[in-house]
Amino acid sequence: MCRPTLPDLPFAHPAVRDLAFLLTAPAPWFTDADLPVERLLGGEGWALLDRLDAVPAALERWLALHPSRRLGRYAELLLAFWFRFSPHCRLVAHGLPVRDPGGVTLGEFDFLVELDGEPWHIETCSKFYLQSRPALAGLVGPDARDTWCGKAARLTRQLALAGTPSGRAVLPAGFDACRAGAVVRGWMFYPDRPESPPPLNPARLWGWLVAAGADWPVCDDASRWLILPRGAWLAPARQVSLPGSLQSVHQALVGVDRAQLVAEMRCDGGVWQEVRRGCVLPENWPEKV
Repeated sequence: MCRPTLPDLPFAHPAVRDLAFLLTAPAPWFTDADLPVERLLGGEGWALLDRLDAVPAALERWLALHPSRRLGRYAELLLAFWFRFSPHCRLVAHGLPVRDPGGVTLGEFDFLVELDGEPWHIETCSKFYLQSRPALAGLVGPDARDTWCGKAARLTRQLALAGTPSGRAVLPAGFDACRAGAVVRGWMFYPDRPESPPPLNPARLWGWLVAAGADWPVCDDASRWLILPRGAWLAPARQVSLPGSLQSVHQALVGVDRAQLVAEMRCDGGVWQEVRRGCVLPENWPEKV
């Protein structure tokens, strides 16, 4: 089985790597409003990330002020930091609710941001979908109640909020004609070679998918392995310490009771870098979630 080209993220600090991933990784699927990477990064983006990697105290303080164990919330906080930190951005609102005249919440604006002075409504999501059966309807999350079809439809509705009467009623000054932009990131996992029906991105990041106890696809017998905690599911893994052996990590996941991600690691110049990842499923998934 072939494997995707992983993004080159030459940063040592885990949160900086995750931030760079959110700014530059390929979208798993296309929307009608994908925000170009160059607009997110700005002209100084890579230099700013380099400096942040060398001195990450500001990012660490920001995350400490807003602790969260939810991966989606963590990703949102990283982008919120960037919209405050990068000089080409001005964050105007974050998580602004939209309600109908009766007070029922219709949604919220993830971010209202000026990029180089231009007003944008930006919606974000970081998702991980597994191919449980053929076609787009078979893409579901580790919790199988989370479906790609449902998320794609919700994202489309969110991107249209600024054009609704209730959305327009809460937009701040200067955002009446704001543009809508989507920042969609994540990975997909497949039991066989993936196909790319529209709107899936052919360049998306993906990995293999097996049941607990089954053999794993291996790129290199000299590889080492990591179990990725949920908070480390975004950027490809990188570490200096020696990862585990295939046998030990495989054995640790026999009888697993929830979907687990693992990374195959190779050593490059004294640093272990992820070259491929996979998802190990509990027996009876997706019924057992």
